[in-house]
Amino acid sequence: MADNMHILTGEELAGIMAALSNVLNGIKRLSDETKPNQRYLTDTQLAQELSLSKRTLANYRAKGEFGYYNLPGKILYAESEIDEFLKRNYLQPFR
Repeated sequence: MADNMHILTGEELAGIMAALSNVLNGIKRLSDETKPNQRYLTDTQLAQELSLSKRTLANYRAKGEFGYYNLPGKILYAESEIDEFLKRNYLQPFR
């Protein structure tokens, strides 16, 4: 088995890394250009999911913490924006 082993040169390895970088950039570009099926939550659903009151959500809206859609008689939140809001406010453990 050792007879079949090929050791890469620095140039070959650099070529592979460049190709992988191009693939990664392509994946990122596709990800940025396409949106998966977006899910929207109502005021009631989001308040229940986050264990918050609707008043707290209204305060977040007033502060501009995240975007929302104000339809006649209904407020909707894009789940992706709520996920980003939660990530921005995540605090790591103090270990």
